[in-house]
Amino acid sequence: MSTLHTLTAAFLLLSMPMLLTSCGGGGVPTIVFREHDLADRTLATQSRGSIEISVEPLKPSAIYQHPDLFLFSTQRLTGNFSSLTLNTYYPEDYQKNRWCFTLSPGNNLLVAYKVRIRNGTSHILRMRDARIYLMIEGLDPIPAATLLGNPTLVQTSVGQDRMLLPKSYIQGDGSLIDQTTREEEEYERTRPKSILSLAYPIGLASQVIAQNLKAYKLVNDVSREILPGTVLDGLLVFPVYAGSIRLAKLMFYDITTKTDAAGNPTEKVTFEFPIRTSDQQMWFDTRQERRWKIGVPPSEAGD
Repeated sequence: MSTLHTLTAAFLLLSMPMLLTSCGGGGVPTIVFREHDLADRTLATQSRGSIEISVEPLKPSAIYQHPDLFLFSTQRLTGNFSSLTLNTYYPEDYQKNRWCFTLSPGNNLLVAYKVRIRNGTSHILRMRDARIYLMIEGLDPIPAATLLGNPTLVQTSVGQDRMLLPKSYIQGDGSLIDQTTREEEEYERTRPKSILSLAYPIGLASQVIAQNLKAYKLVNDVSREILPGTVLDGLLVFPVYAGSIRLAKLMFYDITTKTDAAGNPTEKVTFEFPIRTSDQQMWFDTRQERRWKIGVPPSEAGD
């Protein structure tokens, strides 16, 4: 379950006084979590030898800036997701939109980026020749996910229940969809429960991804190629939680900028994006926008 899943659930619990009487200033739902960002935002776009790379961190505080990834339609959902459950975990905002931060299992935030690579050279840029790692002090280099997975729903047993879950989860293929679904299942298994609580809709993230499939291209997929004069837009998602990071950087190694007549690399460059983490607080505006906002509730800010 993502932080935004937790945020929305917290809001709905506030409407049940017997379960929760207050949260944040005067009963306004709030949450604090640790998220990642670039250490220097002026370095978000870098150029080396006719190659340009732009990096944008994906995090809950920026969820509304990426409708191509996180906006979803209830009418287009497949699977056994009830209206009551969806309204509980993902209520409509003031524009009647629903949002699901698919890349954040549990209360921990996955380190993920939206990336654009522009190939200004005269040769094809093959991603299988590049090396992209998250470098964390004291750990071996961590590669990004290379397999998105299959979101097709298949009926299976979970405990005593029969459920529709994504094929990648059933096969345990280690893909991003497999990982996200397992985190949803773990959340539902371990979360505090009460008489009035509803089961979390396991598999929902996979169906939101399926609705926005064109935006979920993985840059680290070795089959990707970037033709001369074109760009590749995609995602880098690492199996690392932002809260576990202290000193780290995102590295692009062996990006070929020049080749010989036979197409063999003669010059390669490296791109480096230092990253940092910080505590972030958000609060839910229940009266107007019905969205999560950065900072403290107005009642707290005025104290």
